Amino acid sequence: MARAAPLTPDDPHELAGYRITGRFDDVRPEGAYLAEDPSGAQVTIRLLPPGADPERFLRAVEPLRGVSASGVAQVLGGGLHGDRPYLVSEHVEGATLAESVAADGTPRGAALDRLAIGTMAALAAVHRAGAVHGDVRPETVVLGPDGPIVVDFGLVQALGTVDSGPTRSVGLPAYQAPEQLDGSPPGPPADVFAWAATMVFAATGTAPFAGGTVAATINRVLRDEPDLADIPGELGAVLSDCLAKDPAVRPAANAVLLRLIGESSLLEAATAIATGQVAAPPTRSPGMRAGRVLLLAGAFLAVAAASGAAVYLTAPPPGPRAAVAPPSPGGSLAPALSASPGVTTTARPTAAVWEKVEKPNSEVKLDGTSITVHEHPSDPVKIVSYLLTKRPFTSYLRERSGTFRKLAPGDEVVPSPDGTLVALHPWLKFLDSDHDQVKLSRPSTGEQFTVTTVKQPLQTIAPVWSRDGSRLLLSILDRDKELISGFVLIDPASRTATAVETEYIDDISRPFAFMPDGRIARGFSDGKRIGVNVYDTTGRVVRSMHWVGNPLSTTWFSPSGAVFATICPKNDGTFCVWNTKTGDRRATVPAASGAHWAGWFNEQHVILQVPHKKGTRFQIVDLTGTVVRVLADVPDGNEAFLRFDRVTPR
Repeated sequence: MARAAPLTPDDPHELAGYRITGRFDDVRPEGAYLAEDPSGAQVTIRLLPPGADPERFLRAVEPLRGVSASGVAQVLGGGLHGDRPYLVSEHVEGATLAESVAADGTPRGAALDRLAIGTMAALAAVHRAGAVHGDVRPETVVLGPDGPIVVDFGLVQALGTVDSGPTRSVGLPAYQAPEQLDGSPPGPPADVFAWAATMVFAATGTAPFAGGTVAATINRVLRDEPDLADIPGELGAVLSDCLAKDPAVRPAANAVLLRLIGESSLLEAATAIATGQVAAPPTRSPGMRAGRVLLLAGAFLAVAAASGAAVYLTAPPPGPRAAVAPPSPGGSLAPALSASPGVTTTARPTAAVWEKVEKPNSEVKLDGTSITVHEHPSDPVKIVSYLLTKRPFTSYLRERSGTFRKLAPGDEVVPSPDGTLVALHPWLKFLDSDHDQVKLSRPSTGEQFTVTTVKQPLQTIAPVWSRDGSRLLLSILDRDKELISGFVLIDPASRTATAVETEYIDDISRPFAFMPDGRIARGFSDGKRIGVNVYDTTGRVVRSMHWVGNPLSTTWFSPSGAVFATICPKNDGTFCVWNTKTGDRRATVPAASGAHWAGWFNEQHVILQVPHKKGTRFQIVDLTGTVVRVLADVPDGNEAFLRFDRVTPR
């Protein structure tokens, strides 16, 4: 914010235990001070005009103290100084966006991306807490040492309790939404509008509706469309939607945030992880830069991660998938699977008893989708949860009765093998803290607790439970290198997490998984060979099967764990089944063109997702490649990520 000027004789030198050290002359409303608390930490105190009802003021301010969001100057408290209310908040050192643009010009490239993402992440966190800011503008965005911070949070709510009318509106008309100018109190859509107008100023140096006079500016806000010709690409399109006159059609803050980080690109990467295919670097829309994913890139990838024998899958984007060369260390496109006539098997067939697959006798319609699931009561694997891919990204968990319960949006829902715990892994990261977190819920009692994992710029993806349900494994994504650099082991009993940096790192589409014996494994590629490395809990490689090909997400292992599946080393459109102990090939399973792996159904049958007419189908296929049954019909479009897992009581 602006530098504090020396105090005048009329200014207070102490207020409610805070020692006032300076005055902000150019910050409205009148009476903004720099102060220190008893420990010496700096705070900002807003001394508001008289006229507030004391009880009403305290009721308005108290809930704001509980809102702690990254990127927002937190409200620390408030009270009355004589007949004047005051508000105390964190002090942020740095120039405001208005000051920075005046002195150094407009931010460009990655700097503009970081500004847009950081400020929108702050607003999204405020809105999730059930609050609004109400006065976003270039003067309330401070470019702090750790990134942009939105200040003056809580000021609009505090001023709303003051009866002296002329002082209650603190915003500038050029950054206020049309409904505010008509007298309506600001809501979340007004914050989105003001944010977009502020980003236009950041990109161009001019407010989008500046009219020379207050009356002309108000007229432009109410009637004119902004000129966004100098803001091309996705950012310009996002700002255009956010500046809609009708608040009902503006996107929500969380939706804006996902668009800023490249939602469609992250969906492609998420699908790559889920299907076991090695993803190419995400395709970026025009004007999108790599820096745009710095805050939240791995969050969306976590949606496609799998646990145990489960996997989230979504219908792949329409259109053909061309076959490409084998993956390289830097990450490249995976081969599209093509039809392969006949069956190739070794002389060592599996000795397991053949397991029957019953015909379905019921249909389940998934709420919020057009997906139909075909089930039989004896099915060992069913859909246990799913997550909608359209806003507001609602999650559903299957109850013991078979019905699906709607959960809070934005969480990947991962039940433990015995059904006693459910991991809630968030899509959106670092909105409330600079540490990544996982929530663990116990459905039988409603108990819920949070375990902190890693600190940004690291974050976690791909949650997977051990077979006994005693540990939760997550892969650590290094966003700067776009590589998985290690893993986190969570012990729900002690509510602790241990982060381990491994001696070998690899592509983000190869997450860690539990082996049946509790050890940890993941795929690798050295440019010549593609296989599996096995790790101990210190992150050291203790075994390597470099001949087996690319493992399939975290769903490699059969229900018994005796065999596991990969994309065959020759990339010839087949899946290979290998003996877990010896590494010998047990079967080669042909697949239809465009098929994706979706997990094991039982010891001799797998689930494949294959294109079918206007959509895709999840099919149960035996180890000879014969289609035995349809498990689910998914129409066109990425409607939901489906999690198939072994059915357990909850």
